[in-house]
Amino acid sequence: MIDAQQIKNLGQEFGIDTIRIAKAQPLLDAAARIKQQRNAGLYLPNEDWHRRNIDEFCDVRSVLPGAKSIIAACQCYLTDERIHNGASGNPYGLIARYTWRNHYSDLRKRLRKIALVLEKRHGAECMVYSNSGIAEKPIAQQCGIGYYGKHSIIINPTFGSWIVLGEIVNTLEIEPDAPVDAGCRDCTICIEACPTNAIIKPYVIDRRLCIQALTNWYGVLPHEIASVWGNRLYGCTICQDICPANRNVAAVRPRTDIGYVGPSISLLEILQIDEAQYRGKYANNQITANWINFKALQRNAIIALGNIRDPKTLPLLEKLTKYHDPVIAQSAGWAVDNF
Repeated sequence: MIDAQQIKNLGQEFGIDTIRIAKAQPLLDAAARIKQQRNAGLYLPNEDWHRRNIDEFCDVRSVLPGAKSIIAACQCYLTDERIHNGASGNPYGLIARYTWRNHYSDLRKRLRKIALVLEKRHGAECMVYSNSGIAEKPIAQQCGIGYYGKHSIIINPTFGSWIVLGEIVNTLEIEPDAPVDAGCRDCTICIEACPTNAIIKPYVIDRRLCIQALTNWYGVLPHEIASVWGNRLYGCTICQDICPANRNVAAVRPRTDIGYVGPSISLLEILQIDEAQYRGKYANNQITANWINFKALQRNAIIALGNIRDPKTLPLLEKLTKYHDPVIAQSAGWAVDNF
C-alpha cells in the first residue's frame, strides 16, 4: 500500500491546495439521488443528465476497470481582482468567478505531474479528471475534501465553496480518508437568497429555475426570471456570495492565466461578433467549451442590457426585436419593454 502522505506532499510540491484519498467504489447513494432528481424533471432538456449512464458516472471503474483509489484534489480560485462594469454606452456583463480563468485546466496540469510520478515510481495506471466524466462532488464528499452545502456545492473547511475539483483515478492501493465532520446545520441563507427560488429544498436544485444552469440553455426566459437576472452574462454565484462559510476565505493573487476572460465582458461585443470570433478570442476557457451555446450567451447579453437600462443601448435592442431568430427577438422585446 502506498503512503498517502507521500502523495499529499507531492500535491504541496506542485502547488495543489488540498489532496485527499478516496476508495474506488460505486457511489450508490449519489447515483440514486441523481436518478431521483432526473426522474422528477429537475434538469433542463439540454443537459447531459438525460443521456448519461448514471451508474457508470458514479463508478470510476467504468473509466479505469482496475481502479483501486482516487486521489481527489481541490484548488481555491478566490482572487483579489476587481469587477469592471463597463461605462455608459458600453455596459459589461458579469462572468461567474470560477470561470474568470480556466482553473480546471490548471489543476489538471498539476495533477498530471503527480500522475507521472506514480506511473514512473510505482507502475500505476492513472487517469486525470477535472470538471468532466466522473462524479466529482460525491467523491469530494466521500474523502473529506468538503461537505455538501444546501446549495449542492462542495464546501471545503479552509477555502469554502470557492474551489474547483480534480481527481487522479488510479490502480494503486492507498489508505482512504474519511469525510469531514461538518455541515450547514440549521443555516438556510442560500435558500432564502436565491432570486429564482431554485433551491427547492436543502441539497435539491430545480435547474429549470437556476440562473447558473439557464445561462447555457437557449430559449425565452420567463419574465419572473429575466427580471431578477441582473447583468449576468454567464453563471451565477449568489448562493456562494452570501454563504457564511465563505466569509473568511482569503482572496489571493491569481495563480494561472490559462484561458483568461476576467470578471466581465462587454455586452455589446457579444452581440456584435460572430461565434467563430467569440470562440477564438476567449479560447481555452469554459465559456467557449464545445457544450456552451453561443446563442444562449447572446440572449443573456440582451437580458442583461434590459436590466441595466442604458439608454445608449436602446437602438440596438429595438433593432434586435426584428431579428429572424424568435428567441433573440422576443428577448429583445422584453428588454425594450423593461426600460
